[in-house]
Amino acid sequence: MGKRVIVDFDNTMGVRGCDVDDGLALLYLLGCPDVQVEGICTTYGNNKLDVVHANTLHLVEEWGLDVPVYRGGEFGSAPEGNEAARFIADATRKDPEQVSVIATGSMTNLGCARDLDPDALNRAEGLYLMGGITESLVINGHIMDELNLSCDARAVRATLSAACPVHVATAQNCMPAFFGKDDLERTFGSDSWMTRTCAYWFSDMEDAYLWDGWVCWDVVTAAYAVHPELFEDAPFNVTLNETLLGVGYLERAREGAPAARINAPVIKNPAAFKQNVLTAWKRAVDRLGLD
Repeated sequence: MGKRVIVDFDNTMGVRGCDVDDGLALLYLLGCPDVQVEGICTTYGNNKLDVVHANTLHLVEEWGLDVPVYRGGEFGSAPEGNEAARFIADATRKDPEQVSVIATGSMTNLGCARDLDPDALNRAEGLYLMGGITESLVINGHIMDELNLSCDARAVRATLSAACPVHVATAQNCMPAFFGKDDLERTFGSDSWMTRTCAYWFSDMEDAYLWDGWVCWDVVTAAYAVHPELFEDAPFNVTLNETLLGVGYLERAREGAPAARINAPVIKNPAAFKQNVLTAWKRAVDRLGLD
């Protein structure tokens, strides 16, 4: 069957003023022939949970996907009412070490899954996360705040502490995943669904950061999960301190500090990586009949 994945994301693709990369990470996975998306879980981050969940249901309908969607929980909400967390726990219990979790929004659903079942995350084949900074992220003189890990430090600590392999695409290591308008126009056409759908985000990045494109942060996590050969592994011990994690900072742990072992993969060849992503996106767009 190939790689079986659960996608847990704060998808706002198509919501004005909000990022497109969660939707593009899912599109990438759909364009990889050996990947089976077992379920989609919604969380907050790019926008409120209500917006993300409604937008994801619309996207699944528009794309004609036969994949169940599970609503996650708000920050601080009881885990018992979190259907996404229950799905994650049930999936890893049913098939231990066979299902991977790709998380590209807040980590609240993963933390709640562990609250419901202390071994829920330990049983995953691996956890593939996007988020975290290892130093200030400066874009053309503007500091970009970390979003995903800083949403829920308690959940992040629980997630990083999982006994299964934990891979984190940090903001710094995602920087080579930069796509310009010409990349999309050359691959899909200037009036294609893909180019039209992403047009507003090009404008937003130009206005906010003087960028002539954007980094597709979340697709890095998805690509590592499916094609680790495109990366160099870079493991290190990260400090498990909720004050640091609360601003998304992944500090290399000093001796004696509470710590967990994570891998922060580095893209080997940005050109080869981008071609792999564009090819998968094109395959998915053609498969879904989006143009």
